[in-house]
Amino acid sequence: MQDLEFKELRMSKTSVDQAVDLKAFADLAGFPVELIKKELFSKNEDLQTVSIDDLRSAMLKYLDSTMLEA
Repeated sequence: MQDLEFKELRMSKTSVDQAVDLKAFADLAGFPVELIKKELFSKNEDLQTVSIDDLRSAMLKYLDSTMLEA
């Protein structure tokens, strides 16, 4: 059981440090990359990649805001 917990800890640390290519993410999600940038990231930056941690955070904020509107 301890080995499993150690592997999960190591995997989560690694995944947080990895970058996600927004074009590839958009292709997988089936949405235009510009829509993803507009809806998830309020900054006017020309983002090409984002950390997994930042992507998760942006997605949670988006889901929270849309759930409150419904």
